[in-house]
Amino acid sequence: MRRTLPAWAVLSFASAIAFASGATAEDVPAVGATSPSLALVIDDLGYNLERGRRAIGLRGPITVAVLPFAPHSTRLAQIASGAGADVLLHEPMQALDSVAAPGLLTAAMSDDALRDAFERALATVPHAVGVSNHTGSLLTALPAPMRSLMRDVRAHGLFFLDSRTTPATIARDIAIEAGVPAVRRDVFLDHTVDPRDIANEFERAIAIAEREGHAVLIAHPYDESLEFLEAALPTLASRGIEQIALARLAAAVSPATTPGRNEIPASPRTAPAL
Repeated sequence: MRRTLPAWAVLSFASAIAFASGATAEDVPAVGATSPSLALVIDDLGYNLERGRRAIGLRGPITVAVLPFAPHSTRLAQIASGAGADVLLHEPMQALDSVAAPGLLTAAMSDDALRDAFERALATVPHAVGVSNHTGSLLTALPAPMRSLMRDVRAHGLFFLDSRTTPATIARDIAIEAGVPAVRRDVFLDHTVDPRDIANEFERAIAIAEREGHAVLIAHPYDESLEFLEAALPTLASRGIEQIALARLAAAVSPATTPGRNEIPASPRTAPAL
């Protein structure tokens, strides 16, 4: 069953029409026009109900990326949506050192098999407004499966977040080519689960937002990360940073106005599902 396009998607397509008709970037309202903006995503929800609830309770707006087929996937997606958080399907994709995972999309799949796997995964994460890749250092670098996936993402009126698990990723570019609103990760908060490193990565995200107008920060529901965010997020406004929903950023940021970010590092490792 195809879903009705949400309001953010209508806004995105309206913006695209404005550009096609000759409007300039200044004619389209910009995210962070008055202050830098930070979009926070908490990845890998679904296996631990307590940590999932704690992540959803962070100062908002936030986005939670929920793994399909996990014991608490559906429940946490429902709780998050009810709390006003945006929900992503955190779709497992084949990595260079790929291991089996529920709902994994692989390079060997036909278009029909990939579509079927995606549809089944999406059904386990209700209220999803977007999709992000979990792992995917192999698949997100391959044009054919990415084009097939983005056709399905567009058909559901969803946007795409490229988690950037490889410097070779083309996922965001293929999404835009397919007419799917798309953004990509700027910083992983917790490559290493050390309070000093977490604080440093948070400051790096702030610096990117201040320099480029916005930044996408991905974190995981580790106790150390959640404790840090519970203290740090309430300070953003006093620092002149607007915390925004990822869906709002995806709807507002056009390829015509998005600065190039060629130095964004790939993830050096895949975080365990929590």
